[in-house]
Amino acid sequence: MNLVGFVTYAVGWLKGGHPERYGVAILLSSQMIEFFFLEWEVGELEAGIAGAQAVLLLIFSRLALRSNRWWPLAVTGCLVLLIMVHLLVVFTPVSFYAAISARVGVWHLLYLFVLAGVLERWLAGEQAVSNTPTWHPRRRTS
Repeated sequence: MNLVGFVTYAVGWLKGGHPERYGVAILLSSQMIEFFFLEWEVGELEAGIAGAQAVLLLIFSRLALRSNRWWPLAVTGCLVLLIMVHLLVVFTPVSFYAAISARVGVWHLLYLFVLAGVLERWLAGEQAVSNTPTWHPRRRTS
């Protein structure tokens, strides 16, 4: 995980609404799960990582269709690009470093879309989930 990802996870969880928190939880879970599938390769294809990103694509497609936010649709587009990079490595003679730099760039764009969604919520004056009373412990007055 890099600094942009860490900031995205922290800001999305603390200042985001329910869709942002759901997205951050799914992205963070995927990052942890991908760690166990790093070694799964089929020829040039990193099958474990590509499979995890395909599952992410399905989850964010569902979120994009069910929420009233724009950023899940943009994240879905980024995930389509990531899967296309995996396929590009298999079917064309792309160097390892070109594929890695493309994936890093798209992941940064994905993180920036999530941050922009949180910023939009803040600029619209919508309350973050962490500021609502149900997320704070109740004090006993007895």
